[in-house]
Amino acid sequence: MLWSLETVSLSGRRSPRLDRISLAIPEGITAVLGHSGVGKTSLLNLLVGFETPSSGKVLFQADIPATELPLFWVPANHGLWPHLSARDHLLTVMPATQRDPTGRADELLARFDLTEQSDATPGLLSQGERSRLNVARGLASEAKVLVMDEPLAHVDSARCGCYWAAIREHCQGRGTSLVLATHLPDVVLREAQHVICLGKGVVTYAGDVMSLYHKPPTRELAELLGPCNWLASEDSQRWLNCEGPRQTEGETERSLHVSIRPERITVQPHDDSALIVERSRFAGASTEVDIRDERSGTVHPFVVRSQGSTDIQPGQRVVLQLLQVLLLLLFLPGCLFDTSPILPVKAESTWQMPPDGARVPAPRGMTVSPQDEYLVLDNAGRVLVFDGEGDLQRQWWMPEYAIGKAEGICVLKDGRIAVADTHYHRIVLFDHEGEVTGMFGQRGSEPGDFVYPVSITQDPDENLYVCEYGQNDRVQKFRPDGTFLLQFGGPGTGLGQFQRPSGIVWYDHHLYIVDAFNNRIQVYTDEGNPVAILADSDRIAEVHYPYDIAVDQKGDLLVVEYGAGRVSKFSRSGRLLGRYGRSGPGQQEAQFSTPWGISIDRRGRIYVCDTGNRRIVELDL
Repeated sequence: MLWSLETVSLSGRRSPRLDRISLAIPEGITAVLGHSGVGKTSLLNLLVGFETPSSGKVLFQADIPATELPLFWVPANHGLWPHLSARDHLLTVMPATQRDPTGRADELLARFDLTEQSDATPGLLSQGERSRLNVARGLASEAKVLVMDEPLAHVDSARCGCYWAAIREHCQGRGTSLVLATHLPDVVLREAQHVICLGKGVVTYAGDVMSLYHKPPTRELAELLGPCNWLASEDSQRWLNCEGPRQTEGETERSLHVSIRPERITVQPHDDSALIVERSRFAGASTEVDIRDERSGTVHPFVVRSQGSTDIQPGQRVVLQLLQVLLLLLFLPGCLFDTSPILPVKAESTWQMPPDGARVPAPRGMTVSPQDEYLVLDNAGRVLVFDGEGDLQRQWWMPEYAIGKAEGICVLKDGRIAVADTHYHRIVLFDHEGEVTGMFGQRGSEPGDFVYPVSITQDPDENLYVCEYGQNDRVQKFRPDGTFLLQFGGPGTGLGQFQRPSGIVWYDHHLYIVDAFNNRIQVYTDEGNPVAILADSDRIAEVHYPYDIAVDQKGDLLVVEYGAGRVSKFSRSGRLLGRYGRSGPGQQEAQFSTPWGISIDRRGRIYVCDTGNRRIVELDL
């Protein structure tokens, strides 16, 4: 536990800013969520000791070695020192034990796009630059607990994802806990494990994020995490043609409400339906649609999943459809269990990552060679080669790694090893012993350029396919010598568009690509033609932030879900075959913390980069 608060109040001018709050804040990533003026900053001020409570107790209970900085505050007003340059801000807070303070400072400046402003003082920086420097300074402190008030609030939304990735990697790689205040639901869903909701100075919810997302107790709480369809039992019958939840108290039966998120509901044409579309408004990943029931004349607004090129037209007769597994989840009173089939695992074993000095790095990407060598990329910048028993055989460093670490690796048919050198905007080619034999790519958006190449695979004709995120969000195809052939995709939410395509695999002239931020798997031909979005089929259960994909000898797909902490197996048509694991820190079986990569060897054993737990997990099916 980090903090405990016992009946804490904080007075205000007219009413208490915080009113008799009792809380336990655990380790990990916790978001403090709520609208402006509800007390988020006041709560953070108490946690860092900037203010003292009017009554009650705030106890910092984290178990932190005396040699480490326990806490660093990243305030909303930045709190920058006017006489120091951007680089000096970072050097000033770095621990004395930092082996290469200037190199680490330059790495952070680069990650937050501040290299050109490294010698500038805060008065010469824009609001967005000051906001980024404020966060970079917090990371530079190496504190075990970070408290951030509306981090990156003034930063261009198109770049925020890259900066959040830097925060996430820092926390994962160093076991750092983070408490952040925000009003942005996408930040909470993408980054946090726990959430505290505030309303007018009181706690309205405290618990895990997914429970609040899937089964919120009130509509107000539901809408803090984005749009939802809030329906009572009688509404469920009318609009969805299914029985909604009810509760019996003595002889009285009362209706309960349920929240259905847009990604779990679709609109389908149906000539015989009594439901008619009045108005439709496309909103990216979701569509807002007003539907009239001609039997009663009632009009109800819904927010539904956008369905690629499928248009929802006024006057169209439609039905609303839910995923079958979702009905079990939502409409069994008090039921919040996963009805998915279980992936049968005979045995689970782990490989520990070799240390880099006093630090134990975390694995990020992995592949298995035809010679049964297991190659792993870690967040220290190393390529590690293990044998089948998990014993390290050899290792080498990436040519450069100060501003970011590589994520994707593939053993090519000619024996070379190709690495997607993510933050250096290139593909690096090594021989068997780790000597660089070639490179291609540079930063840019033209054919053959990259922003952040993140994953790489090869087809039987030896063509390479590279996934890339950033401003491009596309896949590019190359010959083995790096000659550009074609590109496809682009940023967006429709068919043929991506938001962080982070993993790719080839099978039978098709490419299967995990579209991480869109929470789906897309299928293309190897000539770049879109075929399907598997998540648009009612045969596939939802995936939560899928990050990597592999294919087994039968052609079934194995997907590692960064957000859900599990491995899911699907047929190539999208049918869920089984799931294994849950999210959580520690060394327990069937437990993963932000798993990043997945691979399969010739014997069908699965290997997961359990990044947050700094280990490789081997699953024998």
